[in-house]
Amino acid sequence: MTEEFDFEKNMKNLKQIVSKLENGDLPIDEALKNFEQGVKISSSLKKYLDDAQKKIDENLSQLNLDSQRKGDQDEV
Repeated sequence: MTEEFDFEKNMKNLKQIVSKLENGDLPIDEALKNFEQGVKISSSLKKYLDDAQKKIDENLSQLNLDSQRKGDQDEV
């Protein structure tokens, strides 16, 4: 079963990782592991936002097409 992506949860996790890394008192191996996890989460968040932007753009484009069609019909 596929788990739905939880943007807020992932954002919170990324903030926690960044905070740990900024604190600077992690052993290098653990810091590297946290960094890699942060990169993966960041990539997932970016993909989610890119997909959301694409959906918004598609909906706005469709709305503009519908408005243009209505305007064309009003001219007839």
